[in-house]
Amino acid sequence: MEKKVIIEGNISIVSLSNVGNLQEYNIESEEINEESEIKSIMEEIDAYAQSGELDVMADVCTYKVINGEDIEYLAVADEDNNEKEISLDSFKLVNKDTHEMHNLLNRASVGDVIYLRKEQGKANITLSLEVQNNETMSLCYFDCSVDMDEYDLLRESYYDTVCDTFLPETLSVKENKASVENFLFEPQIIYGELYKMVVNEEGIKSLQRIEIPGYYFQDAQRGIDE
Repeated sequence: MEKKVIIEGNISIVSLSNVGNLQEYNIESEEINEESEIKSIMEEIDAYAQSGELDVMADVCTYKVINGEDIEYLAVADEDNNEKEISLDSFKLVNKDTHEMHNLLNRASVGDVIYLRKEQGKANITLSLEVQNNETMSLCYFDCSVDMDEYDLLRESYYDTVCDTFLPETLSVKENKASVENFLFEPQIIYGELYKMVVNEEGIKSLQRIEIPGYYFQDAQRGIDE
């Protein structure tokens, strides 16, 4: 039997991209020390992100996540489109590890610039999958307490967005993964940060946030706030 799951609420699309040493933008990463330079770099990278070119050019991992408290409507519909509102208790929750993020950072070389991008706004998602009688649907979530110690470097920004959130597109029954029938998203805030991969005297790599300001807020309708 085909069922549909409808989720409405505030969602975040979070991506982490290794944009290398910025040679594609004719900028040496060592030159990132003035606010005007940072703004120019952010605008250039953001343009690539919006066009989808960044996904091809860079090492990227992206997640669509939603906090349980931000779910405004959650329902299941049968083949006749009769909807029944349900709760998260209806799903088997499966912990999603953060190895993809960890591996992206491990692959980064010293001097590489890491771009963190968050899009936040209203979303309506419809997923469909085959469900037999008495089968329980599964849904993944990020429980960062499992491996938080490995990722202290990104705790302040990245983890505040993904920790204790659900990943709607991981909906499944056993090996049967749901397909996305509909995804409507209205971003209200776009938030970006830049980090640089550095190494200490012991040879341990870490991320150094690029300040002044190193980030910006963009209203999806009005553009970059000055």
